[in-house]
Amino acid sequence: MTPVFTIAISILFLGKRYSAMTYLSLMPLLLGVYMATVGDYSYTAMGFFLTVLGTVLAATKTVVTNRIQIGRLQLHPLDLLLRMSPLAFVQTVIFSWMKGELDEVVSFCKTEISTKLLLALLVNGIIAFFLNYVSFTANKKTSALTMTVAANVKQVLSIVVAVTVFNTKIGFLNGLGIITTLLGGACYSYVDLREKAQRMRPPTPAFPLASPNAPILSEQESEELLNIRISKQ
Repeated sequence: MTPVFTIAISILFLGKRYSAMTYLSLMPLLLGVYMATVGDYSYTAMGFFLTVLGTVLAATKTVVTNRIQIGRLQLHPLDLLLRMSPLAFVQTVIFSWMKGELDEVVSFCKTEISTKLLLALLVNGIIAFFLNYVSFTANKKTSALTMTVAANVKQVLSIVVAVTVFNTKIGFLNGLGIITTLLGGACYSYVDLREKAQRMRPPTPAFPLASPNAPILSEQESEELLNIRISKQ
């Protein structure tokens, strides 16, 4: 549902408009994600609330990071990452302290930490850095809606990886949903590329452009030629 919230936020707060073809291209994508994940749902009121809240926050984060990079500020992805990483670190420490996990981390570091684990944490941090850098760069080059569509396709591809690597069993409806999602993502990409090409196409001039070898007319001759064209119309 992230693309739906992304569209809603963009329309309400940024005044953006999307074509009917864009809306139609998202239909098979959303339907495919539902079909690919059907059977894995369990419902509680708090779980539903947190899921919707996470979806709204994910859409908001995608829209805001896009505007920060292409709007008035026009921050570089590395600059944006430099400003967001300390805030994310402080937020993580606060929530881990509230949940009691911070004391467990301190105890673990005093008793069970090793060079191998430190190296694994370093590699994990490097991978996370490049992941965020690529994500911000792609968001800047494309759009917030395109990023959420790609995220839905990524979720479905993770199911494909689980089936291939871990031999996870899926039903016929799940397999059909994977195919539908991939086709929906391709359909959205085609519509988005076609609309961008139309926006970049130069406008057709009202009068044909003069040839470089055409003779240079005087002001009086130009007015007479213009009057002849108007009279013929």
